[in-house]
Amino acid sequence: MKLGIGIDTGGTCTDAVLYDYDDKKVLASAKALTTKQNLAVGIQNALKGLPADLVKKAETLALSTTLATNACVEEKGGNARLILYGTDTSYAMRVIGKNGNISEKDLICYDSQTTCDGEIRNMPDWSEMITFLEKELKDCQAAAVVESFSRQTGAELEKKTQSLLLDQMDLPVVCGYELFHELDFIKRGASCLLNARLIPLIDAFLKAVEKSAEKTGIDCSPVIVRSDGSLMSRNFARLRPVETLLCGPVASVMGAQELTNAENAVIVDMGGTTTDIAFLKDREPLRVNGGIHIGSWDTFVKGLFVDTFALGGDSGIRYTIQNGIHLDNRRVIPLCVAAKTWSFMESELKQLAELEETSTRSIYEYFILQEPIDGRPGFSEEEQKICSALKERPLNLLSLCHKLRIPIYDLDTTSLESRNIIMRAGLTPTDIMHVTGDYQAFNGNVSRYAVEVLANCAGIPSDRICGLAYDLVKEKLYFNLARILLEQQFAWIRREGLSDQLKQLIHESWTLHLQKKAGTYHGFAAPLLHTDSVFIGIGGPIHIFLPDVAEAFGSRAIIPEHAAVANAIGAAVCQITFTITVRVTPSFNEVAGVIRYTVYSPGDAREFLPEELDAAMEYGRHRAQICAAEEAVKRGLSSTPDIRITERRKYIAALNVVSDIFIDATV
Repeated sequence: MKLGIGIDTGGTCTDAVLYDYDDKKVLASAKALTTKQNLAVGIQNALKGLPADLVKKAETLALSTTLATNACVEEKGGNARLILYGTDTSYAMRVIGKNGNISEKDLICYDSQTTCDGEIRNMPDWSEMITFLEKELKDCQAAAVVESFSRQTGAELEKKTQSLLLDQMDLPVVCGYELFHELDFIKRGASCLLNARLIPLIDAFLKAVEKSAEKTGIDCSPVIVRSDGSLMSRNFARLRPVETLLCGPVASVMGAQELTNAENAVIVDMGGTTTDIAFLKDREPLRVNGGIHIGSWDTFVKGLFVDTFALGGDSGIRYTIQNGIHLDNRRVIPLCVAAKTWSFMESELKQLAELEETSTRSIYEYFILQEPIDGRPGFSEEEQKICSALKERPLNLLSLCHKLRIPIYDLDTTSLESRNIIMRAGLTPTDIMHVTGDYQAFNGNVSRYAVEVLANCAGIPSDRICGLAYDLVKEKLYFNLARILLEQQFAWIRREGLSDQLKQLIHESWTLHLQKKAGTYHGFAAPLLHTDSVFIGIGGPIHIFLPDVAEAFGSRAIIPEHAAVANAIGAAVCQITFTITVRVTPSFNEVAGVIRYTVYSPGDAREFLPEELDAAMEYGRHRAQICAAEEAVKRGLSSTPDIRITERRKYIAALNVVSDIFIDATV
C-alpha cells in the first residue's frame, strides 16, 4: 500500500489527509486552526488527527497553501527590491504601476542602453555597482534582477549581478530569466519583485512543515503544488514562490476532479478569507491566457484559471450608519475563535448585550496586537499609543477609545491593520453558523451576544440577524459567480469590465430569484442568469450557501464527500510535470531573405548562419534536453527524467513564412 499525505495551509484552517494511492481513496482527514504566528503548531495539530502508525509510512508529503495568494490580496509580503537594467526610474514608474503595487523605493534602475540585438552599450562599473547595491539592499530579505532584451544578451547583466550579490551578501537573489521569458521586461520585473516579496513568506511555511514532519516521524521531502497543477520541490519553491500563486485553489481543482466525475463544472472553493472560482471543461481544468492576475498584480505566472474574491467564513460582518449591516472585504478573527484564547470576551459582550448598548460603529469588535512596535520608526505617535494600549490584552472599540481618551469616530487603525500590526476579532459567518447550529466547534455564546449587540445597534430583531447575514453571503457569492461567468462568455465584458447598469441588473436578478422562490414576484420581466454547468462546492462552509446560489442559475450544487479537505486531497494527487521551450527564430533581410537563425533558451542565445538551420535545430533540441534535465533536478526529480521532445511552427500568415520554431521538452 503506497501512502501519501496532503497538507493545505489556508488563512484560517490547516487541513491534512492520508491518501491511499493504490485504492485511490482517503483513509483519514483532519482540520486544525492555522496559527499564523507559528505555522508549525497548526500543521502539527492537523497531522495529529491522522493515524500515527500510518503517517510514518507515508512516501510522499505534498503541500498547498493560500499564503502567497492571501499576501497578494491583502498587499503583504517581505521587504524586497527590484534591480532593473535598461531603463531609468522615471520611465519605469510610468509603466510598472499597472502590473502591481510598486513604489519608487522598490526599484533600483540602471540604464544599460541595451539594444534590441543584445548589445550592452553602457556596461556597469561592477566594483561601484556592488558597493552601491550592498548599501541599498542591506535591509532587504530578498532581491530580483531583470534586464531588457535578456533573451538577446543571454541574461548577462542578470547573471553577473546575481553572482556578485551571492558572493557578497547572504541574500536570496532571483533573476528574471530563471522565471519568465516574455519580452515585456517591465512586467517581468514586476512579477520578479512579487516573487522576491514572497520568498520569506514561503520559506517560513516550508520550515514549519519540515519541523512538523520531523516531530511527527514523516521521513520524506515535501513537494508543493504549483500554479499550473504540477508539483515542485521545497528548494525550488524557496526561490520561486511566485509559482505557488493560487496553488491552494489549484489544489482544490485537482481535488474536485478526484472526488467527482463532472464533465463541465464551476468549482467554488470557499475558505476563511477568500472564495476561489475555477472551471472544468471537458474534464480538463481551464487554463489562464497570458498570466495570473490577482489583487493588484498582473503577472507572467502560468497557471490554471482561478478568480479570487474576498468572501469566506471569516469575512467581517460590520455595521455603519452609512451602509447598515454589510460584509467587509477584510478577514477578521471570528469572535467564537478569539474567545478560546481570551475568555473575558464572553462576559464583556454579554454585558454590552444586556445593557443594550447602541452605536453607529461595530462596538462588538476587538483589536488584537499582533506585533509590538516599541521604538520602531515609521509609526505615528497615535499608532504608538494604540499599540501601547493593546499590550496587556485585546480591547473592544469602546474600551480602546476610552483608554486613549478619544471619540470612537476618531480611531484610525487602517495603516496598522494593513501592516498586520493589529488585527480585529469580530462577527463573521463562522459566528453565525455557531448561532444557527450549522457549525459547533468554538464558543457559540460569544457569537450569540455579539449578534444581540449588532441587533441593538441596527434596530433589528436579533432573530433576523442570522438570516440576513446568510443572505449577504449568498448575494455576494451570486454576484461574483455571475460576473465571472459573464466574463468567460463575453470577451467585451472581460475586456471592459461590468458597467454600473450591468452590476445593478445582477443584483436585481438575485432579488427577483428570491421573489420567484417565495411566490411574491408579479412583474413583466425576470432577467435570471443561467448556466448548464454544475457547481462543485469545496471548503468547510460551502454546503450552507452554494445550493441556493446554484438554484438561482438554474443549476445544481454537488458537495462531494471530503469537500472540506479537498485542497489537501488535490495536493496529494498532483504530479511533477513541466515543459521547457526553446525558440529558433529567423532574422530577415528584404533583399537576402533569412540572414541568420538565433536559438533562444533559458539564459542562452546562439546565432547560426542561414545555411545552418539543421545545426540550429540540433542545438535547440540539445538545449531543450539540457534545460529540462536541469529543471528536473531543481524540482526534485532525477537528473535523467523521461523527456519528450516535440516541435511546432508559427507562421507569418500573409507570407506563409515560418516566424518561429518552438522545441518543447516535456517531463
